[in-house]
Amino acid sequence: MSPIPFLSKSRGTRNLVSRIRTVLNNFSISPKKFEHLLRRYSTVTLNLGCVPTFPITAVILKRHPRLIRELYQQGAEFAIHGYIHTDYGVMPLNEQVKHFKKAIDTFEKHQVPFTGFRAPFVRVNTQTPQALGKLGFPYDSSLVLHWDVFNRNEHTEGSWIEYERILDFYQSRQAQDYISIPRSMDGFIEIPGSMPDDEIIVERMGITDKRKIGEIWQGILQSTYNNNELFALSLHPERFSYCEDALVSVIKKAKELNPPVWIASLKEITEWWQEKKKFVFKIDSRGNGKYGVQTELSDRATVLLKNSKVNVPTGDWFDGYRTVNSRDFVLESPKRPVMGVSRDSSPAAVAFLKNEGYIVEASEQPDDYGIYLNNLAKFNEASEKPLLKKIEQSDAPILRYWRWPNRAKSTLTVTGDIDSITLVDFVLRIMENWRLNRR
Repeated sequence: MSPIPFLSKSRGTRNLVSRIRTVLNNFSISPKKFEHLLRRYSTVTLNLGCVPTFPITAVILKRHPRLIRELYQQGAEFAIHGYIHTDYGVMPLNEQVKHFKKAIDTFEKHQVPFTGFRAPFVRVNTQTPQALGKLGFPYDSSLVLHWDVFNRNEHTEGSWIEYERILDFYQSRQAQDYISIPRSMDGFIEIPGSMPDDEIIVERMGITDKRKIGEIWQGILQSTYNNNELFALSLHPERFSYCEDALVSVIKKAKELNPPVWIASLKEITEWWQEKKKFVFKIDSRGNGKYGVQTELSDRATVLLKNSKVNVPTGDWFDGYRTVNSRDFVLESPKRPVMGVSRDSSPAAVAFLKNEGYIVEASEQPDDYGIYLNNLAKFNEASEKPLLKKIEQSDAPILRYWRWPNRAKSTLTVTGDIDSITLVDFVLRIMENWRLNRR
């Protein structure tokens, strides 16, 4: 495959010409221009209390180790973005393992710790999880969701076609149908990215007005906040001058909300999700509608209660919940304040409910429970939102621990992929793919 068809498969020939023009504007032979943008990016976010995560290809780290080490020492995080910037979604398992292992070796050689993985073009296949698990990556952030934030009537038909093309190429799913939260995979955590990113907004849709970009991202922030979800904002460093004001406005807006938004890096999100997996609820009946509750939770966990009473102080929350300010207490409820499920329930459904902090008991005695679920034999990620809606609309007693730490209602993380630093890097990226595809 020649370099031009490889690059154009995600954007079409017309947009490829525009992309080449953008590259010439955003990069130079010298690294100084990009270094300035990247340092500014890191400084602005860190000063706002936001640790950015920069997925970077290993060959770029190899060519520019001084800059990357400097940013790491200042507090930025880095993730592996492949060995070279290629489409790992079409690569077999053994080749992926080979590439990812070379990337790990490069990071270790240059003494830059990596926190996880994001694929170039956010393109993976069914074998990628095996490769990541085999090599011990803590997280992957290659699957993406997109929010309906564009008014089609405000854009040309050509722009809309290109927008749909890139969503299809990214294998993006609609956020209205799926929950934007991390997920425990086999050996690592999957953290979904959020679209539209800067590339879609600026290049595909032609939006360069700083206020408009800010409105788009603040719209996603508000949607994730309303639904208690994750906004994994993606801004490539080469477009930071276009999007700095928009990024700052989103972070500042997140810091104003109450209950708070947890502003965290991908590493911090992964550590919380691993921490949360170890939480334990124990509940025993004491008769007369009273239940003893004992918990094994970290200090960051938030215990929530709805439609029942406890013998310890509680605090205001949202959606009818109250926070329980104790780890051991007695609860009063006419029914067991747990999720009863039929024994034929899908393991995926049970795992999801437990991951959401509910206590789950398999039983064939539905009358014992305020909420009893007996239609979970077939369950997938598209089933999650309707199930949560059904649970949260119930007036039954509910006891759970919360999705996010420290009483945060939702989460914001900021990421920026580093694909090239100079024009030379960009040309070499084309040649690396050309050589790879000649094999």
